[in-house]
Amino acid sequence: MNLGIDAGASAQAMLLRLFMRHAVKARVHAKPDIPKIRRSMERVARFAPDKPRGVAVRKDVIAGVDVEWSAPTGLTTERHVLYLHGGAFVSGSPRTHRGIVGRIARGAGARIVTPDYRLAPEHPFPAGLEDATAVYRAMIESGVRPDRLAVAGDSAGGNLVFALLLKLKQEDLPMPAAAVAMSPFVDMTGSGESMKTNAELDPLLHIDGLPSVVGAYAEGRDLRDPLLSPLFGDLAGLPPCFIQCGSDEILLDDAVRMKAALEAVGVTVELEVWNRMPHVWQAFARLIPEASVAIERIARFLAARLG
Repeated sequence: MNLGIDAGASAQAMLLRLFMRHAVKARVHAKPDIPKIRRSMERVARFAPDKPRGVAVRKDVIAGVDVEWSAPTGLTTERHVLYLHGGAFVSGSPRTHRGIVGRIARGAGARIVTPDYRLAPEHPFPAGLEDATAVYRAMIESGVRPDRLAVAGDSAGGNLVFALLLKLKQEDLPMPAAAVAMSPFVDMTGSGESMKTNAELDPLLHIDGLPSVVGAYAEGRDLRDPLLSPLFGDLAGLPPCFIQCGSDEILLDDAVRMKAALEAVGVTVELEVWNRMPHVWQAFARLIPEASVAIERIARFLAARLG
């Protein structure tokens, strides 16, 4: 079976799209409330693979933030990744992302730390970003080499990846060697054309639900603030970036415009637009073959950049 980026979606992926459209998009994301989103995230996580075989997980506290470490069993390596989970800034945890994090760790031969950063609305912006920055700084201070460290994240976590990089510039902290973002939400103003053109096509995200989560995270803030919408920031000096997004996502133009903005200031960036893949399909590696292939490509990118 051809599982290339431009290939037709597998039967398994089409079934996943159908489930997302009717069980999540129509029932949760159309008229969301925070408790419902959190229950939905936990429910979807049960369909996604949990910790994969051959990966050890342990809990820790770094800079006052609860975290989980994931690494291939018995691995000794200097490769590290700071992973920022998605969940619309209001849900998600290291537990909900053990599957995708463990598979990246195993594929890249890296130790990955996933912070349980504070969530909105109880802890709105910049709480989550502050937690991510504190963990990153502590990793560097503990001896993790920046040239052996990458940052990665999905959806809202993809936003935090780029916001963190801009924060590192502000604080004159060393940049990591690479960054990975899956379906990143980098424009909170919602000005991307795909917000309209893909509104019906997107099998998971509902455009009517975005104001609720944006309001929970950034109420009263200027949504063009680069730490909220990294697309509008000074991206010069960022490390090489790798972005994946589905062709039918309302966030497609966030990824496309982010690539253009990075290239405009000389940052090395690769964007993969996967045909008909739903939002953060990489989380479903046990269910759809495209997820395994996408993670393999992410792992290959990280392994090459981390030495």
